Amino acid sequence: MRTILHYCKTYFPILLASFGFVKGCQIIFEELAKPNGMEAKYPLFLLTISVAALYIIPLVYFIRYLEKRYAISKKVSHLSWILGLTAGVAFSDYGHTAIGYFLLEIVKVSDDFRYDWGAAVSAPFAEEFGKALVVVLVLLIARKMTLKHALVSGIIAGLSFQIVEDIMFTFRDMFIGKLDGFETIIGRVGQAGWTHWVFTMLFAIGMVALFTKQKSMSTVQGLFWIAASIGLHFFFNSPLHTGILTTLLPMASVLLGLLAYRTVDQLTE
Repeated sequence: MRTILHYCKTYFPILLASFGFVKGCQIIFEELAKPNGMEAKYPLFLLTISVAALYIIPLVYFIRYLEKRYAISKKVSHLSWILGLTAGVAFSDYGHTAIGYFLLEIVKVSDDFRYDWGAAVSAPFAEEFGKALVVVLVLLIARKMTLKHALVSGIIAGLSFQIVEDIMFTFRDMFIGKLDGFETIIGRVGQAGWTHWVFTMLFAIGMVALFTKQKSMSTVQGLFWIAASIGLHFFFNSPLHTGILTTLLPMASVLLGLLAYRTVDQLTE
């Protein structure tokens, strides 16, 4: 029995990560391979999504700084990028499907509620748990279940998810909505500095603090970071994200991100 448990503990994360990788690739490439009769727009599409470099390059430099500062395992970094770009999409997609079924078939919410609050109810749980699962798998496979590895892996998983989401949203606008796509990508670039990478970093820190019961961070602190991640994502996707909140929410996200960074940075692991 112990041998079976040992094999499950060792190989199940690898199997689940492999499944997520394959499924994520399938989702992404199947969608991008449907130009809706507008194949000639692919060059413009590639040019449009290149605008995302405005946030990708600075954040990659920041990640590289953290990797050197905390001596992050290369296995953690590489796996976080690979699974963040693929498995994170797959796991989140399953989460959205499950929550959508619950809301539509079990709770039977109204069309108005689904239109106004559907994204706010679904995305924080489906996407944050999906990205967090990527972080857990990476840390289990690499055997680096520490808060500093969780912080960096969380940033990478969130950023890579943001990149894929920006690409897919822009693709849909250009090839399905028949728009030019620039408005979409510019709007998303403007939000990228304080959204997914911060949300996932907070969730990952809280999750590892709870799972490992580390003395350096209490259970209450772990729950706080998870709640902060879900709360920020909820307000970002909700109808409440208007007026003064469009200024206060980015400020809150950045400040919480800095607080989480300073908290983990001061730990001795």
